[in-house]
Amino acid sequence: MRGGESVWILASASPRRKNILKRLGLRFAVEPSRSPEPERTAGESPARYVVRAARRKAADVAARHSSGLIVSADTIVVLGDRILGKPADRREAESMLRRLSGRWHEVVSGVCLFDCRRRTAWAGSSLSRVHFRRLTPQQIERYLASGEYRDKAGAYGIQGRAALWIDRIEGCYFNIVGFPVAAFARLCRRAGIKLI
Repeated sequence: MRGGESVWILASASPRRKNILKRLGLRFAVEPSRSPEPERTAGESPARYVVRAARRKAADVAARHSSGLIVSADTIVVLGDRILGKPADRREAESMLRRLSGRWHEVVSGVCLFDCRRRTAWAGSSLSRVHFRRLTPQQIERYLASGEYRDKAGAYGIQGRAALWIDRIEGCYFNIVGFPVAAFARLCRRAGIKLI
């Protein structure tokens, strides 16, 4: 099966995910999942949590289709044993950035590929590590004023102004943006889909 000829459906409204799929040469429709973010269960690892969330989003959209390939993803930032999701407001975003300052953190994404015709799903995860330089209160304030923190796990986007703070990364860059390309390619290979 050739990926470029398949009918793809992205179960997300994320402009970053849309941009990455376009750059991969895929033609796709956008149909965001209406499934709410699941609660993390006691003792559940970040990787298991995001895979479960991605599977849930794909299943939600797949329930409305008899054909096509659904792709979904979920991304979180992990600092120590704490998950930093999307900040509810500016104050929470400031708190997140202060905690990330001068430290390593992890970005974990789950991705799911669902073949609606076969009613089969493949899912996996990706982990990248990111190091922030030490931030001044003034830098944090200027970043918050830009509004770039909104709708981003950990209150920052590596593809924007926050890139100025990041001096080291380990792992997949696209995972940090919000769509783990290498993990997605692995799932496509398992499903017998040729992307190129």
